[in-house]
Amino acid sequence: MLKQGMFKICYNKARWSGIRIVPAKAPSLYQECVRVFVAEVNRSSQNGKRISELQFLPTAALVNIFEEMCQYPALREKLRVELADPVLFMRLFTQNRYRLVLDRCIREASLSGKPVMNDLAKNYCDMVGKEIRAGEQFSEHRISSGLKLGNYLYEGGWLMSSALVLDVVAIMISLLKEDETRKKLELDCFQQLLRVEGLFEFDHSAETCETLKSLVADVTDSDILVRTYLVIARYYHNTDRHDQCHEWTLKAFHLIKDSTPVDDVIEVLQLKALYCISKKRFDLGNMLISQAIQRARNHYGSLHRRYADVLQTYGRCLMDMEAVSDAVSIFMEQLDVITRLYGDNSPHAPAIMGFLAYGFYIRSHSTGRFDMALDQIDKAIALSKQLELQCHTIGHHELREMIVQGRDPKLNGFKESQPIKAHKYESFSFPEIREKYLELHSSFDTVCC
Repeated sequence: MLKQGMFKICYNKARWSGIRIVPAKAPSLYQECVRVFVAEVNRSSQNGKRISELQFLPTAALVNIFEEMCQYPALREKLRVELADPVLFMRLFTQNRYRLVLDRCIREASLSGKPVMNDLAKNYCDMVGKEIRAGEQFSEHRISSGLKLGNYLYEGGWLMSSALVLDVVAIMISLLKEDETRKKLELDCFQQLLRVEGLFEFDHSAETCETLKSLVADVTDSDILVRTYLVIARYYHNTDRHDQCHEWTLKAFHLIKDSTPVDDVIEVLQLKALYCISKKRFDLGNMLISQAIQRARNHYGSLHRRYADVLQTYGRCLMDMEAVSDAVSIFMEQLDVITRLYGDNSPHAPAIMGFLAYGFYIRSHSTGRFDMALDQIDKAIALSKQLELQCHTIGHHELREMIVQGRDPKLNGFKESQPIKAHKYESFSFPEIREKYLELHSSFDTVCC
């Protein structure tokens, strides 16, 4: 009894004096509840049931539970299933403050061996399809969220899933009354659709392109025109219609001004660089892509999807300039950026691995050892199969056959070039770039504006 009395006296003194009687970093009751809940989920995870309580939780609690589930490798499959629920996913996705946590959870769930995003896109389309058939109306916010999801899937490399979502969003938009809001949403949707469809050469991509052209027929806003022209130009580039790509890129090129979003400036520089390289104007193409790299790195930083995209363009330019070792270094940097952003199981990775395999193959002609190239292409094929990707499979198998056959007589005596490194170019303003472009390549059919 005496000891209990002494404890009460000490406790009350500590309480009223502000002295802590627990460790400063002790978890709160809420944190303990999250840990206990997830530990119980882990203990009973073998029953294969969904976690029914999640749909009733506040979004902040849902985020904390998903974060805690990442600590349990045994829960990766269950985490993948829950993230593929479009209702739960969109609650987190539509709030930017949770985006980094969501990305981390997706990377962890993908380690289960099956991708999250394919099932998410299918479930989202099924959910919206039922609502459309039931005659429901969709708000501008709901449609904008669908457009953001389509863009998110595209940026993550989930191209088929992005196309599925955007097709459904296009139907949602068609149910709106005709006004300026609908036209704005339609323009955004068809820009994104053409961007995806051009990579697959869908049968209806030409129709999408014509629809997009008609949507901007009466538009005078230069920023909207620049973005649309670049989407159309990229579509023509992806479908190997380089003269038409050049035509539409030029239209955007002459509309660029100081207030143009930096992403569009980077895109026009990429497309111009690719066109110049295809015409064997390596000096001009190298200068243009160097300006794109500098802008991407300065604006977005070196750990960003847009920077990785420009690196891929730079690597392709270097390959065409026969600077194979430099190209391999760039593709390795790009692969590092992508895996840090999206994890090892990113659909971007097989494409980059394909570029690396081809670079190793060319470089290996000096030694006759093609094991590095073969290892790289085998990894690309295996990852494409795991991620259920179709877009890279044919090209990868053709490249593998080439590698297995060994030396290509056409590459005997191959010598690498050594173009100026991108970082050695000074940074130019866009008017200076435009002036140098017209000065260095007056053979192009351009008119200085």
